[in-house]
Amino acid sequence: MSFVKKTGTIAALTGAILGGALLSAAPTIAAPVSTDGVMVIQGGCGDTKNPSVNGGAAGWTITCGAGKIRVQGWVKDTDADGKAAEVYGSWGYDNASFGTVRAGGEGTRKNFDKSHKGTSVYLYLRVV
Repeated sequence: MSFVKKTGTIAALTGAILGGALLSAAPTIAAPVSTDGVMVIQGGCGDTKNPSVNGGAAGWTITCGAGKIRVQGWVKDTDADGKAAEVYGSWGYDNASFGTVRAGGEGTRKNFDKSHKGTSVYLYLRVV
């Protein structure tokens, strides 16, 4: 094999190996998952989320500083079905409860502003 072909082959193999390593080392970012009408979202510092499910919607922004995470947002009931939309979850640092913010009655919107130690939060949107 000529020097040029060998060099090209080595470069191609090196690129494939490095590319595969980079792909496997890249963090996996899960898309929001809706299971039985529940939207599950993990969030971290700097994230803004706007999930929706049948009958409910929400939006929040996550900021961090001084070892704390802060979530400012809202939840809204979007359907006249006699149910309520809820945002609930847990803090990533110690799995403490985020609590539940509930908006019941079509068009009702509830705001929230919560903070906790750490840099991540697991929030869920559902209609119950």
